[in-house]
Amino acid sequence: MSTTVSTDVALMLLQLIALTIPPVVVLIRLLNRSENLEWQFRKLSFGLVVSSVALLIAGAVAVLTYFVASVQLAATVVAGLLLVILGLVPLGAFLAVLYREHRKEYGP
Repeated sequence: MSTTVSTDVALMLLQLIALTIPPVVVLIRLLNRSENLEWQFRKLSFGLVVSSVALLIAGAVAVLTYFVASVQLAATVVAGLLLVILGLVPLGAFLAVLYREHRKEYGP
């Protein structure tokens, strides 16, 4: 596969990651507001959301690695991509806090 095609695919993956983040945040908000879910479903929902965030971070890291290894990007662009990836980490931390709160309120 040529570098141009690979770069196009990597850019599409970044767009997909960017488009996926808002629905994940909406799902977290809906999960936070749900009151009639049993603990098992609540726990499963948190697991799905956490795995989604972890996979988004892993995908973003893979794309960033490709760009650093294959494409001559300016240092500021690489720094910007790295900051975007690091921006997903607080979302994961928020999920941990939210899970703890839900476990105290709804858990066994």
